[in-house]
Amino acid sequence: MLFSEIYGAYYNTMAAIIRAAQEGSLDSDSLFDIVCKSAFPESVLTIVPAVENGNWPLIKKDWTTNIHHTPSQPLSILQKRWLKALCANPRIRLFLNDDELARLEESLSGTEPLFRPEDFHLYDAYSDADDFTVAGYIENFRTALQAVHEKRILRIEYRGRDGRTKKFSCQPCKMEYSEKDGKFRLVSMRKHHRITCNMGRITDCRIVQSPDECADELSPSENRTVTLEIYDERKALERAMYEFAHFEKSCIPAGDGVYRLTLTYDSRDETELVIRVLAFGPMVKVTAPAAFAAIVKDRILRQLELMKE
Repeated sequence: MLFSEIYGAYYNTMAAIIRAAQEGSLDSDSLFDIVCKSAFPESVLTIVPAVENGNWPLIKKDWTTNIHHTPSQPLSILQKRWLKALCANPRIRLFLNDDELARLEESLSGTEPLFRPEDFHLYDAYSDADDFTVAGYIENFRTALQAVHEKRILRIEYRGRDGRTKKFSCQPCKMEYSEKDGKFRLVSMRKHHRITCNMGRITDCRIVQSPDECADELSPSENRTVTLEIYDERKALERAMYEFAHFEKSCIPAGDGVYRLTLTYDSRDETELVIRVLAFGPMVKVTAPAAFAAIVKDRILRQLELMKE
């Protein structure tokens, strides 16, 4: 495992406990608070008694410690190689500025990356992915992400499919990324409606102070199911099982070379799932529910209209 339990919650929690003991601020109450904040909800049943009764002999009965050096957890070679690989990903500039990236690369100098971008080839990815290196895209992305984190209102200029630009305010809720599209999408609320904007189509965005009429919360997610018929030609079944590997699912034979696949998905991921289903073309048919099939049909019709233009 890349990030093993050695560098996990229990070790971070014990490091915080030892630091508190070194500072002289540790007692029974603060021990309980540290465990609650740093570990898992049930960890108070394990860590607290292990520290108090001496099974983990790191803290003495008087709440001091024999450890003199401040606990630190250096990165493993594997973690450094993984971080080095991320430095070569163009998307990292959306999250780190030039100075931060330079400091990271300097700290990883001499480290061999775990993998390189050219090691991967997405055979069914779209060719019009976002260009993550454009200065305007980076600026808009960071502004939108700041609005998501701070729950602020955004004023957006957005270029539609028809080429016309429209302006509106919205309450950003989250950012999505589609590996197949190579695009980021901003999910927002406006006048009690959920809207999704491709970041590549946002020509300008800025945080505004007034709450405006759009300060809504994203509706809670729900689990939904979709049933697909897969015609096992050109290894369609094998590709589908790989594509939907992380979904809860069941698959049963439904005839000669036909399989019925039922997926359970988060309602907030419906757009991404529609895109993935469409990528299989005639090898996959949506049989239920009718609402999901209608979304797929509508996207196909819109694509046909675009092809006529």
